[in-house]
Amino acid sequence: MSYLITQGRYAGLIAKSNNTAGNLVLGLLPGPGLVVTLGAASADIIHQCPIGRSFYVTKLLWYSAVAATLLFETLSNAAVPVPMIPLQNAIAGIPGGLGEDDLANVEFMLNSVAAPNGWDGNLYVTSSVAGVVISCEVAEKL
Repeated sequence: MSYLITQGRYAGLIAKSNNTAGNLVLGLLPGPGLVVTLGAASADIIHQCPIGRSFYVTKLLWYSAVAATLLFETLSNAAVPVPMIPLQNAIAGIPGGLGEDDLANVEFMLNSVAAPNGWDGNLYVTSSVAGVVISCEVAEKL
């Protein structure tokens, strides 16, 4: 999905779903636009920041069959998580999400000078359990 946003806070930006192909978990391979988490030891990529651009997250949706916590972050150049959105709780069996008003002004971009080691600008999630299905929508600056 990709279209020009013509009204509202992000007018003039391009809207896109996450640009990953998903993760293989428990024999499930979701289609483009969905990510299935691999568990607590993994920072799963949701959206990659294009070179020379930045993006705002406008919508995050998730579903988990069991209770989980989700930390949405970027990574420093030393592969250390940099939280960008407060820790979220996924309630077992109930879809959850954050909308545009909840996510306003959280911009992801490559930043090579941020202390201490810069960050890569991609959107990742670290989940307390494997198998959480996540989708996102972003508004990308041109």
